[in-house]
Amino acid sequence: MSKVIGIYKITNILDKKCYIGSSVNVKKRFSEHRRDLNKNSHHSYHLQRAWNKYGESQFQFQILEICINESALIEKEQY
Repeated sequence: MSKVIGIYKITNILDKKCYIGSSVNVKKRFSEHRRDLNKNSHHSYHLQRAWNKYGESQFQFQILEICINESALIEKEQY
């Protein structure tokens, strides 16, 4: 699995609310989010509550933008 640097989104497909993040390894970060959400220990209270209420099947994980390097990652995430 190759490392993807980029901006990602986790979307609740029922209400369209989303969580935006960035990572130097997006695929690994997706796994970490799923692990924490399934263990009921995610740092985002709102995302955790929605995950608990609707279940994993109601969430979509997608990469929004792939970045060439890490230098502009946070700036792009904030945008």
